Amino acid sequence: MWKIVIFLFCTLFASQLCGSTSTDCNVEDLVSQCGGFCFRALWPILDHISYHQESGSNASDINHIATRVQLDKIEKQLVAQQQVLSSLESSQKNIPKNFEQIGSSFYYIERYSQQNWFAARDICRRMGGNLASIRSDAELTALNAKLPSSTEFWLDINDLGKTGAYVSLSSGKQTTFLKWSTGEPSNTSHHCVLLNNLMYDANCDQLTLFICQAGDINE
Repeated sequence: MWKIVIFLFCTLFASQLCGSTSTDCNVEDLVSQCGGFCFRALWPILDHISYHQESGSNASDINHIATRVQLDKIEKQLVAQQQVLSSLESSQKNIPKNFEQIGSSFYYIERYSQQNWFAARDICRRMGGNLASIRSDAELTALNAKLPSSTEFWLDINDLGKTGAYVSLSSGKQTTFLKWSTGEPSNTSHHCVLLNNLMYDANCDQLTLFICQAGDINE
């Protein structure tokens, strides 16, 4: 492109020279003769063209990079959202029927049929869950908000293996959260734990309502 501009400029310049003299002139000779002057005259024009070409190229590159970065960011967000949705769908498929979400866990609250601790454990397992294992104040508060007052419910906590060593039946590990009522545990012959706002030890053969919890319980 620059060569064309130079040639045209020199040609026009030569034409002007021819027009200003009465003698014959050869355009090609004049173009050749004006070489240095032509280039000096054209430098501002060439610099202007070069600047805009480079600016346009740089702007295009910057816009392309910015667009690519934005698309990569959106793609990562979509992948993360898809993973969350897949996880939620998978967890929903594993939730047994009649279980409701309370706080961050899913529970079934038996409000009518009273069972001893062992029978309650078996019923929960047949339903696809386990006796509930409360692991934090937040879980306890959320669950108590759904329970009738002054009503007892079996949990999965027990010290059947060793008196005073309370474990979760579901995980087989020592429980990390115990919220005893005043004076509890009160009897060394009581090895199962029930919930009535707070926790109490009780005879495992006592007939009581119970709470099942869905999913694996790992403490």
